[in-house]
Amino acid sequence: MKFGEYFLAALNTLWANRARSVLTMIGIVIGTAAVISIFALGQSAKSSIGQTLGVFGDQGLFLFPDQSSRRVNAVQVTWSDFQNVLTSCSRCAKVFPVYDNYYSVRNGHSKDVYELASDTDYVTDKLVMAEGRRFNSDDVDGARAVCNLYWGLKTKLFGSAPALGKYVRIAGRRFLVVGVYANISAGVFNSVIGGSDALNIPYTTYHRLPASQIQGIQLYAAPGSTPAEAIDDAEAVLKRLHPNATFQSFDSSQQGATFLQVISFVAIGISAIGAIALVVGGIGVMNIMLVSVMERTREIGIRKAIGASRGDILWQFLTEAVAITLIGGGIGTFVGVAAAAAGSSVLDVTFAGVSAGISWLPIIALALGSSLAIGLFFGTWPAVRASKLEPIECLRHE
Repeated sequence: MKFGEYFLAALNTLWANRARSVLTMIGIVIGTAAVISIFALGQSAKSSIGQTLGVFGDQGLFLFPDQSSRRVNAVQVTWSDFQNVLTSCSRCAKVFPVYDNYYSVRNGHSKDVYELASDTDYVTDKLVMAEGRRFNSDDVDGARAVCNLYWGLKTKLFGSAPALGKYVRIAGRRFLVVGVYANISAGVFNSVIGGSDALNIPYTTYHRLPASQIQGIQLYAAPGSTPAEAIDDAEAVLKRLHPNATFQSFDSSQQGATFLQVISFVAIGISAIGAIALVVGGIGVMNIMLVSVMERTREIGIRKAIGASRGDILWQFLTEAVAITLIGGGIGTFVGVAAAAAGSSVLDVTFAGVSAGISWLPIIALALGSSLAIGLFFGTWPAVRASKLEPIECLRHE
């Protein structure tokens, strides 16, 4: 008997015991659907979040006064501190002060308080401009009164009209709008860009605003230096200026990589829980196959009496176990793909702002391969047991 005939016979047997077969498949369906949906959602989330983080580019390294320090009020990074780091940090390629605060912004009769952040002419991100341009070296070196608006604030101040070339007042000072960022949908990462109701000005211009305070230092490691070495060098400069101060540092690119790694680990962990359902389903398959062997003992004896070999009997029952798990795995795959596709479109936009494609082939291959492995593993013992039965004893079985 060839494999095709074994499989056809297995399908006929399963159809003859439809209710029992369906109940046996439930664990396989649930386990396969869980594994596929979680793996797919994890892959989609990782891809979409990675794509979103890629838009922001490498934001470099940051040094801030330690917020947990009791002396935090006494530790304030100054313009002089920034200049010292700029000139003394040999392992730093770029050094910038970080300003971020809320200021009164006015356009005509519209006036409110919005987030104002500093920016530079050193561009590492891929943010798209809907209008105008980014800051250039002339803007920074000349401390020009220019600004870039994020889309949300542009809409509030100017509505649907162009903002390029218009003026806004920041802390009573007139600023020319030279650029507007395109609408950015970044989900939970909107905070990375300061939110949509915000605007940027050159850090040199920010320095001249009333009550402006540097929040920290942004820097990039020099070629040949590691981020840790650059941070240590810059921190050593600040420690010389503020011996009793403590500072916090973080690497923006490392933070993103760590976040993506955590997502992968969470997806694997939850998928492992789903795999438990597969194992439980496999135990159910073994149980039902043992019952089937007992019920068909006389049939086994008749087949052996007319010439069936042990291999024929083994393959007959093993094929039935595999057929149960493959059919259950196929149904679970369909359910898992549908659930993952629906969940991905919602979660990706919510958390990352964009949707990313899912590589279905390896996920589906893994799920069906797992179903096949479960059928082979848990179906082997009942099949071997059936193949070892003696024909005479089987024929005597009532």
